[in-house]
Amino acid sequence: MSRTEEQPLVSVVIPAYNAGGTLERLLDSVRGQSWDKLEIIVVDDGSTDDTHDVAVKAAEADARIRVIRQDCLGVSAARNAGLKWCTGKYIRFVDADDLVPKESIEQMVRRAETDGSELVIGGYTQYVKDLRSVHNLASRGETVSCDAMMDHLCSHANSYYYGVLWNKLFLRELVEKGNVRFEHAFTWGEDFAFVMDYLREVKTVSFMKEAVYDYIRSAGSTTVQQGLDSVRHPVKNMRIKVELYEHLKDMYKSRGLYEKYKPRLWMYLFRVGLW
Repeated sequence: MSRTEEQPLVSVVIPAYNAGGTLERLLDSVRGQSWDKLEIIVVDDGSTDDTHDVAVKAAEADARIRVIRQDCLGVSAARNAGLKWCTGKYIRFVDADDLVPKESIEQMVRRAETDGSELVIGGYTQYVKDLRSVHNLASRGETVSCDAMMDHLCSHANSYYYGVLWNKLFLRELVEKGNVRFEHAFTWGEDFAFVMDYLREVKTVSFMKEAVYDYIRSAGSTTVQQGLDSVRHPVKNMRIKVELYEHLKDMYKSRGLYEKYKPRLWMYLFRVGLW
């Protein structure tokens, strides 16, 4: 697809709770993408700091930004609220405390458009203070049938690579067709459940060797806080693990692959999460 051709619209959903210290830099990285055709949906989930003011100021400077404000209902409810406003061909989820490399969205969209894939998965760069490390579990760059991915997924379902949202590009048509939404009851793992539910309808997956996201790992980051919650509440943690396993199992069943992977699939219960 050349630059002169019509660019498909990408919806970027950003849940934000008390993210006043990081939201501006994140929005700058999204606004500065080489892919211009974006609608950027910021959902302020009942913040008590200046998150809303930061988002509104950015929206005043960039008409592509829409700000939604709701009571403090949690990240799942915030993402679901954002999904209601998505009109793009593709959907990208990002967190308010991270960054998106300048070419990221363009690279992912061009892969999806060129190869006709319904899911694009890339690597990511992790930052822990001054330490930087690049992660790409699959380390591959081809486009394959979704069934061809199932063996690797079975062995690595507990990984960030498959479980998180932010290194993936989703096709909105499939999200709506499957009525894929986030479950409010999960205090962690809601992103994994979303990905598994989405995979039920996916035929083709494109892998990217490039790092498409900058994950800023800090004590206050969304992912770390969810991990700590799983440690603080072991009984609840185990219940969520079982429910997440059901999403994984149901996805394999819907694809007619459960019996093939059943002997290995249950190991997810022992690999996932923190005790």
